[in-house]
Parts: sequence; structure tokens; C-alpha cells
Amino acid sequence: MESLIARIRTELAPFHGRMDAVWRLLASCTIVIVCSMTLQIPMLSLSLIMVFFTAQENTVLSRMSAIGLLAGSTLAVMASLILLMFTIDYPMLRILGAAVIAFCGMYFLRTSKLGAIGFLVALLVVNAQAMADNYADPDVLTRLQLWVWVATTYPVVVAMTIQRLFRPALPVNLLVSEYSRQLVEIEHQLEARITGGKPPTLHGAQVARGALALQRQLAFASLGHKERTAARAAAVSRLHAAAAQLARQAPFEASEDERLQMIAIRNACTTLRQCLGHETPFTFAATTATAGTGGARNAILREMERALRAATAADSDEEQPAGTANNGASGAVMPAAVPRVLYAKFAFKAILAAMISYVIYTSLQWPGIGTATQTCIILALPSLGATTHKGLNRLLGCLLGSVAALVATVFVVPHLESIVGLLAMALPVIAVGAWIAAGSPRSNYIGVQMMFAFALAQLGSFGPVTDLTEIRDRLLGIMLGLSVSITVYTLLWPEREGQALKTALARLRKAVAACAHADHHSIGAARLQAWSLLNQCRELQARVAMEPGWRDRNARRISNLLAKAEESLVAQQART
Repeated sequence: MESLIARIRTELAPFHGRMDAVWRLLASCTIVIVCSMTLQIPMLSLSLIMVFFTAQENTVLSRMSAIGLLAGSTLAVMASLILLMFTIDYPMLRILGAAVIAFCGMYFLRTSKLGAIGFLVALLVVNAQAMADNYADPDVLTRLQLWVWVATTYPVVVAMTIQRLFRPALPVNLLVSEYSRQLVEIEHQLEARITGGKPPTLHGAQVARGALALQRQLAFASLGHKERTAARAAAVSRLHAAAAQLARQAPFEASEDERLQMIAIRNACTTLRQCLGHETPFTFAATTATAGTGGARNAILREMERALRAATAADSDEEQPAGTANNGASGAVMPAAVPRVLYAKFAFKAILAAMISYVIYTSLQWPGIGTATQTCIILALPSLGATTHKGLNRLLGCLLGSVAALVATVFVVPHLESIVGLLAMALPVIAVGAWIAAGSPRSNYIGVQMMFAFALAQLGSFGPVTDLTEIRDRLLGIMLGLSVSITVYTLLWPEREGQALKTALARLRKAVAACAHADHHSIGAARLQAWSLLNQCRELQARVAMEPGWRDRNARRISNLLAKAEESLVAQQART
């Protein structure tokens, strides 16, 4: 129970940029709600979720997401209209045609970097079948499909505009901010040792997150001096890891030579932090202090000086070694070649689960649980563990959103008189969902689903909503879709990531060994690769743990191996 509470606190903890992301989402959602309610644009819940899908961690990803969503929405509406044009009087052909289109979309999801377009086409085409079942008039269906296009495109434009105008998350700014954050932590650690105070906590997991954050922002930042910037990132990561090793040292009274060294390093870190944001050259002159009695401490301080000299070399005109310019991308776990038939099997399983759910809710004549088919498309992920993880997140998010909608229906809706009251009711729930959605990939989908469940129950019409059956039916539909998806993915060609985890662990061992033998020029890039592999192994472990048949003994053994790898990466800072 304590570990669960600690994990929840970690997932909800504030970090730099999280509040800005929440404000951007709130501003976008407020504009969308006012526009949809004023102009009576239907499907407000769909519009709001498009806002969440558009807003990403930086402007580059947001722009790519916006282009994919606009293209996917347009293609989906066009495909739905053409399909309805020729099969409106033939339900069986209409359903089979929708299944074929959705199959192509899901196949495209696995085979292309623009797979989000295929995902959106499959989702909206399947959703169009529910409309065709409920409305037999072709004119009404045509208008509804056109409204779908409006409801899914204008929120993307609104969200993208807000992303660019309101404290934009530019990759360059995020990179400089991450530099500054890590250097400030290093300065605080050194200051505590200089003054004899209690040093702040700095452990290996923080070093790993910092190294990966630098690596990720480097991938998106369009900078003129890529090699120099990558070398700076490696140098800062080395400093950060050395500071973590210093934090592990027992309290000690620094000698005069050590104090002079630490003061010089602290001042150099402050200067480097000021230089990074203004592209001014950085220089560092090593101290001439003699070695003291603490061999490990002096090894750490020498490593910090070497990292600062590497940052100085990065700003000089000298040619950098090839290893220094590597931002760690080569350390990624590259998937083996996958036969195309496996992608076809994946698409078939997704459509089969959706069609089974469709047959169930139409046979029961219960259209309220039609969200089951959408759930099957949304949960279509390559591995069984990833599908289970996302399904549980979807269910938890729906529960939170449904509870919020239930409380609002009983206590708030009877007192609403204007759109101001509607905003006062909806925005706090959207803010909570936005805070969760701006977090780590492990839990961010909970926030998206929480917001969507609340909006579907409370913002689905242009007047007060007092019917509670919508909340009940949506929960049952998600549970049905989750059950069908997991059953199909478990029984039919299950894709497991156990072998991928073994391969990643083997690469991690080699990366840790490479760090131990790397020279002072390539050590920064080698450590970035190792930290990246360590993070990928942990993500794989979290997904594999949800696969049926995974034994607790394996989980404990792998957890111990990853903990030892992290300890080894941090401890290597003390080597001479």
C-alpha cells in the first residue's frame, strides 16, 4: 500500500512546465466549450479529446500531431461518406466495408510513422456505423458526418494556436531549462558540502530521468551546432551523475584543498548555466589543488573537472571526437525485422474484437454500450501487456470521470443557469484531467479518459443533463470492450515482449560494460546510451509484468538486475 501511495505521489508531483501545459489545455478547452455551445456544434466531447490529442510536450510534437489529426479526420469522413453512399441500404455490406477500411487503418498504424492517421480513420469509421444504426435518413447521416469533420478539425486549430501563443514549449527552451535544472541541483549539492550542511537527496533515478530528458529534447531542438550541443548535454549529464555520487558520500569535513576545488566547480557550473541560454562560449580552468585524504571524493571532483573541460572543448573550435556528438540514439533498442503478416494479424485481431463487441451490443439492442467497439480500437497495441495497461488506465480514468459527472449531476447541474456556471463546473474537472495527462506515459491516459468520460456525460447536449444511464452504459461498454480485447489478444496470436526484454537486458549489460571501459572523450555519450537502455528496460518490464503467465520470480530477478545496473552507472563516477 505504501509503495502504491508513493507511486501515485510520484506520478502527480509537479515538475517544470507541467503547470504551463495545464493552462494551455484549459485555455483551449474553454474556447472550444464556448464556441461549441454558442454555435451549437455537436459532439463537444469529441472536440475536447482532440484538444488533448493535439497538445504534446513541445511545439514540434504538437505540430506533427495536429497535421496527423487533421489528415486522419478528413480521410475518415471522406471514407465514411463514400461507404454510406454505396451501402446505406445494405447493412451487411456497410459493416463489412467499415471492417475493411478499419483493417487498412490499423495495418497502416503498425507499418508507418504516420500511423496515427490510420488509427483515427479506423476509430471514426467504426464510430460512423453506430450513427448509421441509429439514423436511417441519408441526409441526417451526411450532416452528422460533416459535423464530425467540423468537431474534430476546429479544436485542433484552436489548440495549435494556443500552443504557439501562450508560453510555447519550444524544444530549445525546454533543453536550456533542463540544463539549468540539473546544474542548479549540482550547485546545491556542492554548496551543502562546502558549508557542511545537509546535502539534498540526489539518487540514480533522478540522474537517469535527467539524462533522458536532455536526450529527448536534443532530438527535437533545431540547433545550428548539433555536435557542440550534444557534447554539452553529455558534459552536464556527467556532472549530474558525479553530483549523485557525491550525495551518496557520508557527511565529511572538507579539507581546504577540497573546498577550493568545490568552490571552483560550483562557480564554473553557475557560469555554464548562464552561458547555455545565451550561446556564449564557456571556459573552465582546472584548479591546482592537491589530492586530499578521501580518495573517492577526489575522484568524484576530478570527474567533475573533466566534465567541465569537456564542456569547454565543446565550445571551442576544435573538432570533437565522434563519440562525443552522439546523443544516445544508437543505444536505443532497435526492434528486429517483423514480417508483414504479423502486422496483418494485429489489424485482424483489432477488427475482430471490435466486430464481436458490435455484434454483442446490437444483439442486446443496447446502443448505450456502443463504446465497446471504440474501446477495442483504442486498446489496439502491439503487445498484450501494453493493451492490458492501457485498458486498465482507460477503465480507471472512466471511473474517475464518471464519479465526477455523477456528483455534478446530483449537486451542481440543478443550479446551473448560464454558460458561466457550466464552465465553473467543467473546468476544474478538466484541469485535474489535464494535470494527469501532462504527466508520464505510465499514467497520462488516465487524465485524457477522465476528461472524456466527464464531457460525454455532462457536455453531450446543449442543455442540463440529468440522465444517469449514460454514465452507467459507458462504464459497461468500456468493460465489455476491455474484456473482449484482452480475450482476443490472449487467445489469437498473442504478441509478448518477454524476448524483447531479454534482448534489451543483454544490450544494457554491454552498455554498462562499455561505460566502464570508455575513455574521457566518449564517456558522456556511452552513459547517455546506458541510461536510455535502462529506461527502456524498465518500460518493457512494466508492460511484460501485465502479461498472463509472467512469474513473480522473473519480476524480482529483473528488478534486482536493473537496480544493480543503475547503481553501477552511478558508482562509475568514482573511478579514476
